Amino acid sequence: MLVIRKAQMEAFEKIAVRRFEDGLLDHLRTFFPDHAAVLGDQPLGRVIRYGLQRAQSRNVQTERGVYRYLALMFMLGSLFDEDPQLPWAAPQEPVTPPAVNEGETAESAPPPEEIPETPDAQIERVYGEAMGFLDQTAGPDNGHLHQTLNLLRQPQVFDGLPPAPSFGHRLLLLLQALAPAKYQALGDEPVRALVRSGYEAAKRHGFVTEPGMMNYIALAYVLGSGFDRDPVYPWAAATLSDPALVNPAQRSAVLRETALAYLAKCPPGCSHRAEQSAAVLEKADQPWLRIVEG
Repeated sequence: MLVIRKAQMEAFEKIAVRRFEDGLLDHLRTFFPDHAAVLGDQPLGRVIRYGLQRAQSRNVQTERGVYRYLALMFMLGSLFDEDPQLPWAAPQEPVTPPAVNEGETAESAPPPEEIPETPDAQIERVYGEAMGFLDQTAGPDNGHLHQTLNLLRQPQVFDGLPPAPSFGHRLLLLLQALAPAKYQALGDEPVRALVRSGYEAAKRHGFVTEPGMMNYIALAYVLGSGFDRDPVYPWAAATLSDPALVNPAQRSAVLRETALAYLAKCPPGCSHRAEQSAAVLEKADQPWLRIVEG
C-alpha cells in the first residue's frame, strides 16, 4: 500500500501551486503585455500571489474563477471588489434560510430566501457585468479610455472647471469631464461614494488642498479606489511613502508626474478583452489546487 507522507504532500502542493502560477504568468504576459513588460517578472509574480490570496479569501475555487479574478484585477484594479464605485462587484454575504417554527408546516412557513450564489458563480456574474461595463466606459476599442488619459494630462481640465457651490460639486464636475461615459454608467451615488472614500484617503496621505485632492481622486476614479496599495501600480505606494517627499504639494506633484509617465507606457485595462475572455473560458471549471489528478 502506497503511503504518502505529509512532507511529500506539501512538496506536491508546492509543485501544483508553482505550475498554476506559471500558467497565470503566461496568460498575463499574453493578454496584458504592457503591464507585464513594465512590471517585470518578480513584481508580476507578486501580483499573482496577491491575487491568489484575495481569490482564496473570497473562496473562489476553480481554475476559471481564479483566472477571471486575476483578469478583473488588471482591468478594474486589484481591490475591485472593495471599490465603492463598483458596488455590483462586492461579494455577497451568505443568506441563512429562516427556520420552520414549532407548529408551522413547510407550506405555511415564510418562503425561504433565494439560495445565494457560490463564490465561483458570483465571480462569473461579476466578470460578465464587468465586460459590459468596460465596453460602455472604456469603449470596444478603448477609445473612451484613451480620451480620458489624454484629458488627465491636461492641467486645464483641473483648472478650468466651471463655478460650483462646493468643492464636492467641483470634484463631481471633474470626474464627469474626465470620463463622461463612465460617470453615466456608474450613476450618481457610486461616484459620490468614490468621492467620499477618496476624500478620506487623500487626507490620510496628507493631501488637504483642492489640487492635491483632485489629483488623488482623479487617479482613484481611473485606476480604482485602492490604487495607492495596488501591486499592479507599485509606483503609487512607492511615491506616497517616499520619505524624501515630505511636502504634500511636492508629493502630489510627483504622484501625478509618475502616474502620467506610467500610464503613457501602460494604460489600464485590456485591449483584447474578447480574446482574453475566450481564453479564460477554456480553463477548467474545477478546483485549481489539485494534488493528485485522477
